[in-house]
Amino acid sequence: MRGLAALIAGAAAWIVVGRWTPRIRVPSLDPPSPLVFPASAATGTVAGLLALGLLAVPAAALAIGLLTAAVPVTIDNARRRREREAIAEAWPDFLALMSGRISAGATLPDAFIAGVRRTSGPLGTAAKPVEESVAFGDGFVPALLRLRSELDDPTSDRVLATLIFAQQSGGQRVGAVISSLGVSISEELRIRRAHSAALTEQRLTAAVALAAPWILLALTISTNPQAAAAYRTSTGSLIIAIGFALTAFGFLAARRSARLSRSPRVMQ
Repeated sequence: MRGLAALIAGAAAWIVVGRWTPRIRVPSLDPPSPLVFPASAATGTVAGLLALGLLAVPAAALAIGLLTAAVPVTIDNARRRREREAIAEAWPDFLALMSGRISAGATLPDAFIAGVRRTSGPLGTAAKPVEESVAFGDGFVPALLRLRSELDDPTSDRVLATLIFAQQSGGQRVGAVISSLGVSISEELRIRRAHSAALTEQRLTAAVALAAPWILLALTISTNPQAAAAYRTSTGSLIIAIGFALTAFGFLAARRSARLSRSPRVMQ
């Protein structure tokens, strides 16, 4: 206890003398689609009722219903991740087109609009309001700031922060800077694709580890009346609850270890 008190006192003295305060970074929340929660509730309810009818074990049915309810959330997260990846993948070609237009004498807003018109997919759709904003005289930089806030992505953040700075500062090497940025992003995406492919097996293993115990439990209960009777007791329900908690924790830990870290955002 004395050692702990001395450690706390030393840390307090360091904070007071050095005027250092811990900076806690709260990650930005990525809200799901509006239909995810109703779909999750409906999926979990249907699966739980089916499990209750087949197994006649309330604790197992509840656990299976809760695990199944996470499926729509997982699908929505995967969909949004694919959209972010599609936007990031489109930036190198977009920047290459901009660089070519600038080299031909176009202004930065005109080059950006040309890139919007030639780009399809999520990036083209998200960047379309920039063209409308420039056409109606709202300003190129404010439109880029709105797009940056909407995309909320580190790769897009780097690109749009560079374009905003280039528009405000100007210079003769804007085209070269944009071209170099496109090459840098392309190389970074290539490395991340290679790392993501290497982690695919770990993600599949996590999914199998999540489903296998509950499939085995369902088979055991449905084929062994004595096991079904044991799991209907309070002790059996406690075992199922502990198993559910450990399964969920293990799955989340495995998925997090197999997830690539996101680059920090620029100029926040």
